[in-house]
Amino acid sequence: MHTAFSLKGSMFQIELNGQPANSEGLLDWRPDDRLGVVLRSPLSALGASMLMQLVTTAYYDVRPSRRKAPHYAEIYLFHAGESYGDFSSFDVTPHRELFLPADPAALIEAINDRAITHLAVPDGAPTNSTFPWSEPETARDRIRHCFAYAADGRVRDADVAIMSSEPSVRHDVDLALNPMALVDNIERYIDQGDEDIQLFSRKLAQRVRSRINEISEDDKATAKAHHEDSWQDGVIRQTFRKISVDDALSLL
Repeated sequence: MHTAFSLKGSMFQIELNGQPANSEGLLDWRPDDRLGVVLRSPLSALGASMLMQLVTTAYYDVRPSRRKAPHYAEIYLFHAGESYGDFSSFDVTPHRELFLPADPAALIEAINDRAITHLAVPDGAPTNSTFPWSEPETARDRIRHCFAYAADGRVRDADVAIMSSEPSVRHDVDLALNPMALVDNIERYIDQGDEDIQLFSRKLAQRVRSRINEISEDDKATAKAHHEDSWQDGVIRQTFRKISVDDALSLL
């Protein structure tokens, strides 16, 4: 749970409709909220890395005692169709990465089952999907904020921008692009802590190692180039578009 200490809300700047805003105004984060991010291509959630990191700070800030206990931010990744890379470097714990068919019905069921309140979906052409009878209304009743994002971090018709000049926000991205370095980091501290922590760390290292070849070098290079392009003059800027729940469902 390194992100409980490596990330702080003060690291981020936010624009909403071109005007300065804050995390509360954008996320309205509450103690029981959960972020879900849908992936459709390799490492595409790196295009929403700033949103995931901002949510991480909101999760701890809304209840500061969480930073002193074994809590991981409630962030869930929904891989649609294939496995699109390991995001353990963002403290997305293994059981919060879901691997699902590229089927809107399967996606909405998984999103509802995890009680997602904030949903980020890849931008694209909307479709008229057929969902199980009660699932759309369940989603409308619970999900409060939806965002469209792009794998390159620059979505069309954006009305939200999240920025940071802190070099440390690169760290989680760098480890997602180089999972062997993440394994080395985990194993370096594997004998620290009590037996439960050691067991968790060993299992996590094994899991990350088992997925090392999941993403091709070409796809890693593309994702890295997208991320580097998001940095200009020492500032990373990713953009998003606020959308309705129905618009988000049309992009599943």
